Amino acid sequence: MIKKLSFILSRLWQYHNLYFLKPFDAVNDTLTARLIHQLDWEGSVVEIGSGDGVYSYIMHGGTFPLWFDRYWLTDLSKSDMYASHIDNFIKPSKKLTTPNIELAIDERDFHVAKIKEIGFAKNAMQSAYEQLPLETEGVHKIFYYTAHGLEDYGKAIEEANRILKKGGKMLVLLFDKEVTKHFICHQLSLSFTDEKRKNYFAKLDNGRYEELYKIANTVEDWEQFFSARGFKLNRTIKGLSPLAWKLYDTQTRPFLKSLIRFFNWLPKYLRTFCKIMWMLSCYPFIVLFYILFSNDIIKFSNKNCYLGFELTKK
Repeated sequence: MIKKLSFILSRLWQYHNLYFLKPFDAVNDTLTARLIHQLDWEGSVVEIGSGDGVYSYIMHGGTFPLWFDRYWLTDLSKSDMYASHIDNFIKPSKKLTTPNIELAIDERDFHVAKIKEIGFAKNAMQSAYEQLPLETEGVHKIFYYTAHGLEDYGKAIEEANRILKKGGKMLVLLFDKEVTKHFICHQLSLSFTDEKRKNYFAKLDNGRYEELYKIANTVEDWEQFFSARGFKLNRTIKGLSPLAWKLYDTQTRPFLKSLIRFFNWLPKYLRTFCKIMWMLSCYPFIVLFYILFSNDIIKFSNKNCYLGFELTKK
């Protein structure tokens, strides 16, 4: 129990440091890290859909200095404001030795650049998920993160099966069908007939519902899906209550860009001081919220939004 609490408290702080203006992102990422970290990470691993790498880096014990967070590297003029990179800006505080992530793959070049700077994987490459430039049956183990921008999940999993050795394992993070009922911004966009308000909430959702709807299913349907693509389901783990998802989906989104502009306007040292004060005020609340509503420590609800799977290639 002490080890579990240590993991939770440290990851909540580190993810909160990274997303301090969206405190419930820390709850979301800590819970999913807890789920996935319980699975079998022994041996060499290829990670697919790494994003910019910060999620896995923190999950496995990595840290960033308090002055650093995702909002330094935003371009508020873009629909995806995180779609930018500044060379030699990211300064991780810790070098990871475990697990043995041989290769991290993402389809976006600026993500691959960040992965290389963080250094949590020995190598990194840019590739479409549906056509990986790796030899057939050459990989021992895969961690398939929730890859954004995926066009054909079925084809991508078939490709993962191709590169995985017979008897090799794949660790996967996905969504339960339950999550599709709790996208507040999306639901509000549908509830209004007034175009201005309808578009406002649709913009806040930013296509998240449509993207995640494609990779949300019941455990039984996921088992059939993976079985049809050559995998046997060994283990399933679940977490995050619908209430926690609803707060994650909304939180500071309506005024996030204004907060980013304000904090990035401040001189670096004053910004860091204000950030730490903000974090210290929020941290006790998100710890309590995690304990009560993540479904990890206390089973607040019998419904969950996230699923973690450990699969074996048949």
